[in-house]
This record gives sequence, structure tokens and C-alpha cells, in this order.
Amino acid sequence: SCWLFGFIIMIVLAATINPELESVTGSNFGQPMAQIYYDAIGKNGTMGLMSLLFIVQFLMGISILVAASRQTWAFSRDGALPFSSFFRPISQRFGYIPFRAIWGCVLLAAILGLLSLIAPAAAQALFSLAVAGNNLAWATPILARVVWGQRKFKPGPFYTGDRFSVPVAWTAITFLAFGIILSMFPVEGPDPTPQSMNYTVVINVFVWGGALTFYFLNARAWFTGPKITIAADDLTEEQQVAIREEGLDVQSVAREELHIKNDEGNTRKF
Repeated sequence: SCWLFGFIIMIVLAATINPELESVTGSNFGQPMAQIYYDAIGKNGTMGLMSLLFIVQFLMGISILVAASRQTWAFSRDGALPFSSFFRPISQRFGYIPFRAIWGCVLLAAILGLLSLIAPAAAQALFSLAVAGNNLAWATPILARVVWGQRKFKPGPFYTGDRFSVPVAWTAITFLAFGIILSMFPVEGPDPTPQSMNYTVVINVFVWGGALTFYFLNARAWFTGPKITIAADDLTEEQQVAIREEGLDVQSVAREELHIKNDEGNTRKF
């Protein structure tokens, strides 16, 4: 549906955009999209559509915050993040939510958002970072599954079968890798200037390199991977053997330790 409606939107924009593209890209509004709206439907219509976009973007940010904070809490639960013991507690006062993880994500997002105020190149790097980071996050578990985890893989409700599953996985990995490379390209070329250079590669290398360095220097001595949250009865004997070979404990009901902080500040474990 996103592809379909996105294609329709692109058709409408192509039909209504000013043929003099320089007047659009160099708009006094600072937003080419606002200039397209203004040329097509005037001031009042532009104000209405831009206000709608602001609301949609805010709601999208809230949904991303929900997902990011839960992922941050899950990584902290497994001890995979710096300061995991701080972000791990669940707040009982606010309805059993990862309160610290939520505000940690808010603070980090605010710091990253400040890059947009430095220069257009910094803003471009920030937006491209989201593409490259998401693609890497999606590609990594798929790659790990087809290379190292095939024996331990448990299909979900939708499964393409043993014949098509692996080819589909490699197709996804190839597409995501292509997207990562594409997001590193500068906006202007073939000879980008310091102002038009895409610094996504610099930021990504810093983040990915820092994570790998932290793992090899410290985390690999104690980190054993995510907590197992599925019942052993749902695994085949071959899957259980493969998991045990890695030194992980498979029990009939997976144990998960939750740190819940009550209103008095005390922490309970479940």
C-alpha cells in the first residue's frame, strides 16, 4: 500500500511542480514541498497541508519512540548496551513501562536532531543514517539466520518453505546492502564539495566501529546473546541440540528476569 499510494503521490507532484526546478529547490520557504503546495493551491491550502504533515510526522515520531524504547529495553535486559543496569528497570508507577529507556531515547534523539541545525550536509547525513541503520538492523538477523542459524530457525505463521525461504533471504540481504551503499552517496556529484558531501559514512563507521570495538574488547567475555523467550516444547530436537551446542540453556518455559521499580523506589525481580 505504501508503494501504491507513494507512486500516486509522485504522479501528482510531477504533474503540479513548477517546470523551473531552481525556483522550487531554492524556495524562500526552505522546503521544496511547501513551494510545490504554494504554487498549486495557494497560501491557505499550503498552510493546511503543511499543518497536516506536521501532525503526521509527530505521530510517526511517537510510534518510532515506542518501538525504539522497547528495543532499547530489550537490549538492556540482555546486557547488550552500555549502562544496561540503568535502563533495564520497568516503572510500576507509570504503568509498567520502560520509563528510563523511553527518556533515554528521547534525549539521544534530541542530541541527534541538533545536527540538523549545523548545516544541510549534517541534516542529510542524519536522514541517510536512518536508512543505513535500519537496513543494517534488518539485514543482520537475516544474514545470521541463513549463514549460522539455519538449524535453529523456527518458522513463523507465514513461511515460504524450505525451497524459497533461503533465496528470498539472500534477495533481501542483497537489496538491503544496495540500499546501505546508495544512502552513502553524496547529493551532488561527481565532485562533491565539503558542503554537499554525504557524511553518513563517517557517522555510521563511528557507530558501527564503536559497537564492534566494545564487543571485541569487553562484551564478548560475558555476552551470550538474547534471552530465549520461546518454550522448548515449540522447538524440534535438532533445534534444541543446536542451541545447547552454543552453551545456552533451553528450558520448558524460558525464564526472563524483569526488574520492576515500584513507587517506593524498590526493585523487584520476576
